[in-house]
Amino acid sequence: MATTSEHLGSHAALPSQDGRRASMALPGAAPALAAGLLACLVYGLTIQTRPAHIDEFYHLLAGRSWAADGSFAILDGRYERARLFTAIVGGSFDLFGRSDLWVARIPSLLFSGISVGLVFHWLRQSGGIWSAVAGAALFGLAGYTLDIAHFARFYALHALMILAAAGSLFLATRPAGRFRPGWLAATALCLAIAAHLQPVTAIAALALGCWLLFDQRATIAAMRPLHLIVLGAIALACATIALSQAGPALESYRHAERWATGSQDDAFYYLREFRAQMPAMLLLWPVALAAAWRRNPSLASLCAIMAMLCLTLHSFAGMKAWRYSYYVFPFICMAYGLGIGALVERFGGGGTLRPALLAGAAMLLLMGGDVAYRHSARLMASTLAQGPAALAAPVPDGEWDRAAPELRRIAQGSSLLVTGDDLRTLAHIGPFDLFISHSRLGELKPPTDFNSDFRTGRPLIDSPAALSEVIDCTDNGVVIVSDYQWRNPMGVRPEIAREIERRLTPVPTHSSFHVYSWRHPTVRRACPHVGKQALPGTKGASVVRPLPPRGRCVPSGQSCPPAFFGIAATAGAA
Repeated sequence: MATTSEHLGSHAALPSQDGRRASMALPGAAPALAAGLLACLVYGLTIQTRPAHIDEFYHLLAGRSWAADGSFAILDGRYERARLFTAIVGGSFDLFGRSDLWVARIPSLLFSGISVGLVFHWLRQSGGIWSAVAGAALFGLAGYTLDIAHFARFYALHALMILAAAGSLFLATRPAGRFRPGWLAATALCLAIAAHLQPVTAIAALALGCWLLFDQRATIAAMRPLHLIVLGAIALACATIALSQAGPALESYRHAERWATGSQDDAFYYLREFRAQMPAMLLLWPVALAAAWRRNPSLASLCAIMAMLCLTLHSFAGMKAWRYSYYVFPFICMAYGLGIGALVERFGGGGTLRPALLAGAAMLLLMGGDVAYRHSARLMASTLAQGPAALAAPVPDGEWDRAAPELRRIAQGSSLLVTGDDLRTLAHIGPFDLFISHSRLGELKPPTDFNSDFRTGRPLIDSPAALSEVIDCTDNGVVIVSDYQWRNPMGVRPEIAREIERRLTPVPTHSSFHVYSWRHPTVRRACPHVGKQALPGTKGASVVRPLPPRGRCVPSGQSCPPAFFGIAATAGAA
């Protein structure tokens, strides 16, 4: 294996300028392994610094069910999106013997570290050691990557699969490459896994196809007429199939959930995102691409197409969030890595110190000028300032941590628990009976009151009339809503909040929560939607199974690890 000094002193190991070297193989992968392990160490030391997102609850709770009985159950429902990732989280619970958020994040941590190692290895073989160091550092230390590594969600695995698919396709198309059928099969497998995780994989696959046509244009032009006819027939068949599904595909592409309609038609969403978080990299992108092209045209074109075409298509999609397009970020960093490698090659002669200073100055310029890297520096600095015991501390959850014991006590004395925070209530208090949410009801078909959420099996409402119906037919109950969801147009809307205030009795509790209760001496009318809790003499079948005592974890009887109650959440779902 070549040493670092050997790489610095000679360009014999670098690819030819046509960018068609096919030696990105397993031998010499030790430096990439070290880069991946170092990334995992950084992510592990800072894993508890990111407050949890509400989406993490899905894999946390469904992963518990997978570890317990092989199902994806959450209460009476099932969470079946990205089942592979949920199963991996459940396997992590089995492996470590605990089922808290800390352990649920470990798969994302590992997948992110593997991605960093893959970027390092690819760039080292295609652009040299300084390209690898720069590209892997820019990717691995970005705030985007730290947030994904600290996120018990499928985005880290999805980005890894897209990166692996692109790498496999790159190897399969090198003239001197071996095992082409195997690399093509690996490409298909990685894309299939990515598609299972995220529908936006279709955009990545389209971009890879466009790059393939561009990169292999000379080969295609030199084909025999018969081969061109066969290739054209295959392309025509694929186009016909695509057109037959164009209507549903376009509808899905432009669809936005209620909470995301504000950015549905915002074509400059991602441009503003990168301008705010990474202004230096956005400004210098054309320069980086030009330098990368001089270093390795084939890989530079792949990075350019994956970044620009994918982000353009995401900009016109209905659903927008930076994490949806995170899989593009490794290619942006790889282009910068190639560009910095070209800079070092051009101006870094004259010893081993000058290249290091030049590469370090370039990375310092980019990292120092971008908010995303300063965010990472703050996280790492705060971690280093803490004692070792703090590294394994539960993820903090602010007001929920302080209010949970009192909220559990209030809920235990009620027959019916109504909430505006479904999964957080389940985690901190116990099973709930009824969920109020404008946004979540909009995801159901039809979006009507008392329709059951397929994820939890609990009925949803979003109108004062529906709430009044439940209050009128239930002997007693309690409503618990966090301050964030109270009067939130996407949560407990103002008109429902006013109905609660008008009809129910406030319960003194923590200032960050709105708690109200009711108790009726007599039956008023039948309660068809929450039959389990209806008073004697009411009619209608129950849609809610008997619940374990409030204040206990799910499944019933399972002890609650401390970190399980250290879960925070922010708005939105993806």
